[in-house]
Amino acid sequence: MIPVLLLIFTVSSLFPYPLKTKPEETVVPRPGGELRVRAPGQRLNIDLDPAGEGYPLVIENLYEGLIRLDQNFNLLPGLANYWSVSENGKKVIFYLRQNAQFHNGQEVTAEDVKFSLERLFQLKKQPIFYELASRIEGGEEYWKGAAQEVSGLRVVDKKVLEISWKRPGISNFYFLAAGFTRVLPASLLRSQKKRFFEKPVGAGPFKFDYWLRNRRLEVIGIRLVRNENYFDRKPLLEAVEISPYFTLEDFFQDEIQVIPYLTYKISREKYHILESHLMQLSYLFFSCHIPPFDRPSVRRAIQSFIEKRQLAGLASTTSNFCQVMNCFIPPFLPGFLPESGRAEENFSQVLQALEEAGLGRSDKPLVVNLYLEVGNRDLINNIYQFLRYELKPAGIQLELKINYSAEDLSREKTPYLFYLDWWPALPDPEFVLWPLFHSEGSVNRERFHYRNARVDQLLEAQRNGINFQRRVSLFKEIEKILENDLPAIPLFYHKQRLAFQPYLRNLKTLPFGYFCLNLREVWMVR
Repeated sequence: MIPVLLLIFTVSSLFPYPLKTKPEETVVPRPGGELRVRAPGQRLNIDLDPAGEGYPLVIENLYEGLIRLDQNFNLLPGLANYWSVSENGKKVIFYLRQNAQFHNGQEVTAEDVKFSLERLFQLKKQPIFYELASRIEGGEEYWKGAAQEVSGLRVVDKKVLEISWKRPGISNFYFLAAGFTRVLPASLLRSQKKRFFEKPVGAGPFKFDYWLRNRRLEVIGIRLVRNENYFDRKPLLEAVEISPYFTLEDFFQDEIQVIPYLTYKISREKYHILESHLMQLSYLFFSCHIPPFDRPSVRRAIQSFIEKRQLAGLASTTSNFCQVMNCFIPPFLPGFLPESGRAEENFSQVLQALEEAGLGRSDKPLVVNLYLEVGNRDLINNIYQFLRYELKPAGIQLELKINYSAEDLSREKTPYLFYLDWWPALPDPEFVLWPLFHSEGSVNRERFHYRNARVDQLLEAQRNGINFQRRVSLFKEIEKILENDLPAIPLFYHKQRLAFQPYLRNLKTLPFGYFCLNLREVWMVR
C-alpha cells in the first residue's frame, strides 16, 4: 500500500504547476429582449395609481420615489441622489438628481414631490396615509382641511425638498420608499385628473406603452417599454408585457418567461424557481379579555395542542407556501434575528393550567368561537376542521363564525380565537407589532383586547430615535414579553414561488407585495 503522503508527493512531482482547467465562460449582460410575465389572479388589474391597488410589479417599475428598497430592505437613492439629516433626525433635506425627468421629458422637481405626498392626504384612501400625515409637521391639519398645505413639506429649491418630522425615526424612511409615495408630475395630473392614469407618466425605468388587447379588442394586459432617459443605468430589457391571461402552455412553449409556480408539472430540472419572502403573516389570536383566555397560562397551554407544521402544510399551495414561525416578528426583517423560542410547557404544566381554568374535560367542553380573516377563503373550512380536531383534547368545542361585524365582536361574551392573515403596511417590525399588540393598535383594540403597559412603552420608545441597534434591542424585549404573555400563537409567514425560463439572468424580487419584481437589471441569454 502506497503511503498517502508519498502519493501526494509523487503527484505533485509529476504536476509541479497547477493543472490548467478550461476557464468558465463569462457572460456579459446584453441589452435587448421582451419579457412576458403571467400576472397573478384570474382578472386583469388596470389600477395604475401608485396610491391604489395595482400590480406591485407595474407600480415598482413605472414610477420612482425619493428612495427605494432592495430585496434585503437596504435603503437606496431614488430620485433623491442624497440627503442630509439634522435636529437628531427630525429634519431631513433631500437633494434630487439633476438629470431626473418624467417619461414625457418634464423635469422632476421638489414641487412634484410635495404635490405627490399631499395628494395622498387628500385621497384619504388608506389608514397608512393618515399615519404618514400624522408624522409630518402640519400633516394632520392638512388632512382635516385646516391648512392649505403641509407646513412640514418645504420646497427649498427646484431640486431640494425639506421634510420636518414630528419625531425622528427609521420607519420614516420606509414610508418614503413605499409604492404609494411614488412621485407624479404635478402639472400633468392637475390638468388631466383621473384621465392621467389611463396613460400615466412616471419617472421609473419603464414607461407605459399601451394596453394589450385580444381579437375582440378587450383589454387583457399592459405593455411597458424601456425608459431611454432613465436617470440611472437604463434597463437592459426593451419591453415588458404583463397579463393574467397568459397560460401555462404559453410558458411551456417559451412564449412567456415568468409565471407563478402553479403546478409541480413545471420541472425544476428544466426551469428555474425563485423563492422569496412575502409580507404575509399568519397568527391565531386569543380573546384576551374573556375568561379563560384572559390567563397567559391558559393561552400557553392551548398552544401545545396545535401542530403548526401540519397547519402550514394545509395552508400552503405550490405558489404560496408557509414557513413555520415561532416568533412574533418574522425573522427576515432587517436586523431582527430572533433567539430560540420559549421552551415548550411540559405536559403536567399544560394539564394543571387547563384544570385550573376548568378545561380539559371531554364530557364538559368549553364552547369557543372561531373567526377567520384569510387571504385564501377556500381554506376556511379546512382550517376550522383542523383546529377543531386539534383542540378537542383540550376540552374545547370549536364553533365556526363566518359572517360577523365589528359590532358582533364588541358584544361577544363567548371566548373566541381569531385566525388572521396580516399584511404589514411597511416591511418594518413597528407595522407588525403596533396594530396587533399595542393597546391602542387599530386591530388589537377592535378584536383581541390585549394589554401590557410595558409593550406599549417600548413601542412608543422605538419610534423616537434613529439608532438602529437600539431599536432592534427594543423589539427583542417586546418579543420576549409577547412570548410569555402569548396573546396570539405565531403560526407561519408566507413565501412565494415563481418559475422562470433558464435564460433569464438577475431576476430578483422586492419586498412590496406578491409578484413584485425588480426589472432594472434583468437580461436574457438566448
